Amino acid sequence: MKLDNYRWRFPEPVPIEVQSRLDAFSLPFQSILFQRELNTTEKALQFLLPNQPSWSAQTELRHLDKACQVIEKAIRSDLPIGVFGDYDADGITATALLTLALREIHSSVIPSIPSRLEDGYGLNKNALDDYARLGVKLVITVDNGIRAFEEALYAEELGIDLIITDHHKPGSVLPKAVAVVDPKLPDDPYPNKHLAGVGVAYKLICSLAKHFQSLHPEDYLDLVAIGTIGDVVPLLGENRYLVKQGLRRLNTRPRQSLHSLIGAAGLSGNTISSSDISFQIAPRLNASGRLENEDNLIPLQLLLAMDTAECGSYAQILENHNHQRRSLSKDLQDFVDRKFNNLDSLPPILIALDDQVNLGVAGIAAGHLSRKYYLPAIVGRTDTTTTTASCRSIPEFDMISALENISDLFDQFGGHKLAAGFTLANENLSVFQDAITDLAGSQLNPADLHPVLDIDAVVTFADLDRGLFKEISKLEPTGEKNPQPIFVSKGLKVQKSSVVGSEKDHLKLTLKEGSYQFNAIGFGFGELLPDLPEKLDIAFHFTENNFRGRKEYQLQIIDLSAA
Repeated sequence: MKLDNYRWRFPEPVPIEVQSRLDAFSLPFQSILFQRELNTTEKALQFLLPNQPSWSAQTELRHLDKACQVIEKAIRSDLPIGVFGDYDADGITATALLTLALREIHSSVIPSIPSRLEDGYGLNKNALDDYARLGVKLVITVDNGIRAFEEALYAEELGIDLIITDHHKPGSVLPKAVAVVDPKLPDDPYPNKHLAGVGVAYKLICSLAKHFQSLHPEDYLDLVAIGTIGDVVPLLGENRYLVKQGLRRLNTRPRQSLHSLIGAAGLSGNTISSSDISFQIAPRLNASGRLENEDNLIPLQLLLAMDTAECGSYAQILENHNHQRRSLSKDLQDFVDRKFNNLDSLPPILIALDDQVNLGVAGIAAGHLSRKYYLPAIVGRTDTTTTTASCRSIPEFDMISALENISDLFDQFGGHKLAAGFTLANENLSVFQDAITDLAGSQLNPADLHPVLDIDAVVTFADLDRGLFKEISKLEPTGEKNPQPIFVSKGLKVQKSSVVGSEKDHLKLTLKEGSYQFNAIGFGFGELLPDLPEKLDIAFHFTENNFRGRKEYQLQIIDLSAA
């Protein structure tokens, strides 16, 4: 970490005519709206108070009708239905949503989630064998399956109908299934191409509800909100509406499982925000699947449970798992840091492979490297015959496209532009490393790369009042494509400074401008304390700190430089 870690990109001034159209809002908030191309009161209110898109009630994802027909047939025949998900927050909430909803209309629904460490990502033959032994004749995937070519053929051999619901990018050929539902299918005209896996599962329930009156899709919007935020899909349009409704439900009528999870996370009494889901709730749902020798089904069992004592027990287990996950993450981050810390120059893509890497936290470590050095990164484990790894990237390098360019090297791969994963035979490892480095090298020059921080408004401390805080709260849910606003204040005097946290790695400041004073926290900035100048320019989020029931406004530092 260093002073002035980002290149600050300051906002375009708000034109006078736009100011007049947005005069119901404060000047800093006008700047925030203008940077988001919300340049009239009408556009601003449509965004801040989102309604269900007019097309969503009449428009369905392609092949949903076929999927519903197959599900209805299985229900009429009283056949067990399998729901196969994924081990991340999106996959877990999607599995829980579809299982809970189907159990409202069917007596036998059997959910399953693969082990991240033993099974890897996606539908697998062992799971299909287990379903076959249980007499399952219909399996529905959620948040996976779009590249399950061999598994789809194997399901057919076993006499199992397969419905694939996914949101990942399909290849040129689709798996052989009775129905494939994915907004990214090239022939699907559905307007929202950015549904999360849980969002696709929700749309399936909406379609089924037309045939089963006892189904109420709105009952599951809390799960939609958690999975959608957890999967970092754009929070615009329909996604924004769904998450907004889900947060409202989570804060007014939380199901017992989530009430227990919120309590175990120390968030009781708080208004749960998108940030709470991103940094508190989703990591706890993800934690069990990242640990060796732990039951990866605990998060799903929690979300399916209704008894208060049972939910409390599962929530406490997840809390313990999350503590273990954080410790493992720290150890692996230290390990990969040592690999690159002392290099005179960095390669265009950072690759850290070792037989001791814990795959459960490899993605976290890859993300740490990518953020620290602003380069794509790959962290994984090399076993006797295969290598499995997680990839994280930067906007300048499309990771999934890069992997597609060398797809013949992989046993398995998948993901998104910024996050992906793969498994390959070790005999292909050297070729892979050379090929991915060449691809990154042809597109990136590490010396020219510098992360950009888009500033929403330059403010004085006098601007930071209750009115502005209430305005920016209306931007919720914030996240991908609708980030939490970033402010800059300049020439701030450092009144007090200290380091806090169990590792003494967070910087706590008291900053003063004129007669105004605010406390500020810089997570991970602790090492800057000895060299801190007397006056600072800071880029920050304007937040509210709730400590032991006492609330105060606080500046969360993103970057800082000498004034």
